[in-house]
Amino acid sequence: MSHWHYQLMKHTPPDGEPYYAVHEYYDLETGPAFTEKPVTVDGESINEVVQMLYNIIIGILKHGVKDYE
Repeated sequence: MSHWHYQLMKHTPPDGEPYYAVHEYYDLETGPAFTEKPVTVDGESINEVVQMLYNIIIGILKHGVKDYE
């Protein structure tokens, strides 16, 4: 069974300035994986958006920053 969390990732484009974005990060049996595109903050209610933002902050505090490769 895989586990996932929100992960802050540092993007370093070859011809631009580095930037940070939040992705979904998965711990799979075959190794780590993450979403190609950053997540968008959205929800069907204010509470869902607040919960998502809370989970993003918890993920950043717990897992730090990883390089996007």
